This record gives sequence, structure tokens and C-alpha cells, in this order.
Amino acid sequence: MAYHTILIIDDTPDHRSIVGMLLRSAGFRVLEAIPGDGALEQARAERPDLILTTLSLPGQPAWETARLLRNEPVLAETPILGTTIYNTLLPWAWVRRIGCNDYVDKPYDIDDLLRRINQLLPQLPGVPFVA
Repeated sequence: MAYHTILIIDDTPDHRSIVGMLLRSAGFRVLEAIPGDGALEQARAERPDLILTTLSLPGQPAWETARLLRNEPVLAETPILGTTIYNTLLPWAWVRRIGCNDYVDKPYDIDDLLRRINQLLPQLPGVPFVA
């Protein structure tokens, strides 16, 4: 059976761990990284099906990581789902400008997070849709 791979990029180990556990229980293969060059290198090497990355305010390392991911040729078609606690400070236009396909607020509503992930991922044969 084929599984989608999701790369979680977050600077908070607890966020990576909790979201990783939830996504694994939903049937995804999960990779974890912190914002910065290591995350970009891991994304290039692993070629995940979706990148779930934290977004900070513009000019911060997480913001720059998201922008660099989108500009990487081998990741050009990879869906990027941003996550943020700054939902009232990050206008949708800014999020789109750095290349995110969508974003979701922290703390997560797991049903909303899974719905958004499934909307961005193509359906794989033999893998049930997780809602």
C-alpha cells in the first residue's frame, strides 16, 4: 500500500511531535525538521508529497524557509500548507506570496487540518481518504 509523505517543519519540538503522531495515526508517513537550511535540504532529498510548515511573521526564519521551499525547482509542485498562530497578522495575500497553497491556524482543529491536507494531496490508489 502506498502512503503519502508529509514533512513537518516547525521550530517547536512538541508541535512536531504531536502533529506527527496525529498524522501517523491517520496513515501518513511523517518526516520532521526545524526551519532553516536543514529543512530545505531534507525536503530536496526526501521529496515529500506535502510540506506542513510553520509561518512566523515576515522576515523570520520560518517565513524565509517557506519562501525558499517554494522557489526550489524539485519542490515546485509540492503543496505547502502553512501553519500559524499569527492568523490575524498574516493576510492571505502574504501567505500566497511566499507560495503556500493554504494555511491553518494553531492550535489545530485536527479534523480541519486533515481536511485541508486531503484537499491538497492527490488520491493514491489503495489509500482511503482520511477526513
